[in-house]
Order: sequence, then C-alpha cells, then structure tokens
Amino acid sequence: MRDAYKLLGLKPGVSPTDIKRAFRRLAMHWHPDRNDDPVATEHFKALRRAHDRLLDALSTAAADGAAAPEQDTATSSGHGAASSTAPDSDVRGADRFMELELEFEEAFSGGSKQIRLSQSAPCTHCEGRGEVKLSFTRLCTPCRGTGRVRSSDRLQHCPVCAGRGYRSVEACPSCEGSGKQSVERWLALSLPAGLIDGDSLRLAGEGEPHPEFVARPGDLHLHIRLRPHALYSRRGRDLLLQRPLSALRLLLGGEVRIPHPGGERTVKVDAGTASARSVCFHGEGFPARAGRPCGNLIIEFEPITVGEIDASLRERLEALETELQRKLSDYFPELAAWEANWLQDRRP
Repeated sequence: MRDAYKLLGLKPGVSPTDIKRAFRRLAMHWHPDRNDDPVATEHFKALRRAHDRLLDALSTAAADGAAAPEQDTATSSGHGAASSTAPDSDVRGADRFMELELEFEEAFSGGSKQIRLSQSAPCTHCEGRGEVKLSFTRLCTPCRGTGRVRSSDRLQHCPVCAGRGYRSVEACPSCEGSGKQSVERWLALSLPAGLIDGDSLRLAGEGEPHPEFVARPGDLHLHIRLRPHALYSRRGRDLLLQRPLSALRLLLGGEVRIPHPGGERTVKVDAGTASARSVCFHGEGFPARAGRPCGNLIIEFEPITVGEIDASLRERLEALETELQRKLSDYFPELAAWEANWLQDRRP
C-alpha cells in the first residue's frame, strides 16, 4: 500500500479527492497517447492500479467504520462520499484543436455543415484498462521475476507487478495496452455567416474525454481557413473579383450582372471612359461578426473590345465612325490635337 501512495506522490491520510486529483495530474503526463516513452504504457497502468487500490481500500475502510489503511493517526478529511465523485468546476478533459477548411460560399453565407471527427475512446475489449486477465500467470519481464527494479542508486518494488515478480494480466491485444481505440463520428455544425481566415469556433464538450469523469470532456476549437477560389479573393473582410466587361458598356454605363458568394447580383456602373476601372460597393463584402463592420465588394472591370465583325455590324460601325470624325475635337480631343500637329491636310 505504501508503494501505491509513493507512486502517486501521496502520503497516507489523504482523501479520495486527493487521490483522484493526483492520478489525473500524472495520467495527463504518462498516458500513452501523450507520452512516447517506451515505459509510458506500463507506468500508466501502474498508476491506474495504484489509484484503484487506494480508493478501494478507503471505500472498504469507510464501510467497516475503520481507519484508512496505513494512516499514522485516525484523521477526518471532512469529505463525504459526494466529494470523491464530484469533479472540481474547472476540471475538464483536454481541449482539441483542428483546422476547418471552408469554401468561400459557405464561409460567406454560413449554414449547417457535417464534419467527421476521429477521436479516442475507451477500448471496448478491456473497458479502458489497457490489460486483460491471463489464463495462467507469467514472469514479470521488467523485473525478471525478482519483484525489484533499480532506481538511481537503490532497488525498489517493481511498479509493473507491484513487487510480486509475476503477472496475471497482459496488455490488451485490441488496443495494444493503451486502453484507447479510435472511433469516428459525424458532428453537425452551425456556421455563422461571415467567417474568414483566422476566425475560430469553439464547440463546448466536443474535445478530449476526461480520463476519469465522463461528463467533463474538453472543448473543440476549429481554426477557419478558406480554400483558394478561382474567381474570388479577399482582403480583410473585403471581397475582390475581376469582371471582364464590354468597353462600350463601360463607356455608356448601366446595369451589370456579377457573380457573388451570396448569389448573383446586379450592380449599376456609371458612364465613363472605356478603360479599366475599380468600383467599390460598400457593405457588399463579407458580413459583419462580433460587432465588426461589413466588408466591401471591390470589382475590377476589365474592358473587352470587339473581335471579328460581320458585314451588318461593320456598316453600322462605319456610320458611327463617320459621325465621330465630324466632331473629332469633341469626342477625341487628344486624337484631334495629334492629327492637327502632324497631318497638314487632315481633311479634304
């Protein structure tokens, strides 16, 4: 019994709550899922046995009305049965962190999404203990049957076999002694509108399970990342896109259809020159979150000129060109100035 206390770093006379708290602290370090040391699995199981042994002894002593085992004096901790099972308010399993990749459209509009989680759970074959009973006892490998192992400059009881020199259990073949198995499940998410790179979502109770208290798992933190898009890009909460457009439409102005993550939109382009221009539509970018302002929609219009033309269109364009030439200084002042300077007989 003294070895069990020593393994957990405790002294006789502690309460069940102290035993559980010490086990939780050491289990977080020695659990095979967290520690790659070759002896981690065996040490973790030794910690579990010490934890179970001390709690069983205290429970038996309480039922018999006797003092706790190996206590120097009979002391009362003041804890009832409830305190040995109720976790502290801040005791939870470990938080889990994952990256969630979203398309521009679903990040912009939000909605529901299913994600698949792979998570460790207690092994169903060994009920999470990491070991199963043997039909016949076997020699303990770490101490070679002596029941003692060397620690620094002295010998001490082997923590694997508790000093017996033999083992009546072995590592569970299903989980290879870890006490854990990987299970997959689908989780339904409700995505708020306007998620961008760097945002995060916290899902309470969807993290790692607590090693002792089933009802106190950690939280799941999802780090948002947007997939690259063939059309859209982003600058802060501003939505950017390039839209090819007829040079004539840029000259005349008017309504123009554009694609948008929230659905196709129609925007109004002011009349102007037939050159490339950038137009900002305020509040049409990524939706606001947590009191932040909405982003803007910034469209780069790229003028496209006429390609090959048929005879009918050529006739109409020739008539338009003749009309423009008659008032060249009004419609093309730079061209009129160039011709006046370099062409002596510009007009017949």
